[in-house]
Amino acid sequence: MASHSEDLNDVARSRSARKFDRAAKKAEKQARFDVRDLKSEAFAGNGPNAGGFAGAGPRDHTGRSWLDVDEVMDEGSPFTPPNPEIGSVRKATLLFVALLVLGVLCLALALFVPGLSSLFGAAGGVMTLLGAAGLFARHRGHSETRADIFDDGARV
Repeated sequence: MASHSEDLNDVARSRSARKFDRAAKKAEKQARFDVRDLKSEAFAGNGPNAGGFAGAGPRDHTGRSWLDVDEVMDEGSPFTPPNPEIGSVRKATLLFVALLVLGVLCLALALFVPGLSSLFGAAGGVMTLLGAAGLFARHRGHSETRADIFDDGARV
């Protein structure tokens, strides 16, 4: 320290050291922010900012929240959910669906029973083709099911 005392004194007397000292003294003189400087209305649970209730907290909310949206939307709604009824199924449609399902099952069975695969494969192929062709032939297109010209085909 003794050998470098001259250098240390030069640094302490330098312009940047004086500038740093002035900035530090100015910062000390500035008023510091203190919690006592705030008004009591700035805190939750006090004053008019608390929702009008003295001591109200987040769990004291008595109104509706966004979690109640289903109940709020259902109140006073004229909507009635659809109650579709499946009418009687035609016997021919039922026959074609049964042929299609049995045909696919026979084809799957032909894969697992190698000894009878030719029998199950042929029968399954014929039943699948008959069922699919019958369903395709019985299908009524969009234009045949319209009730009037404004019917867009939407069904429930």
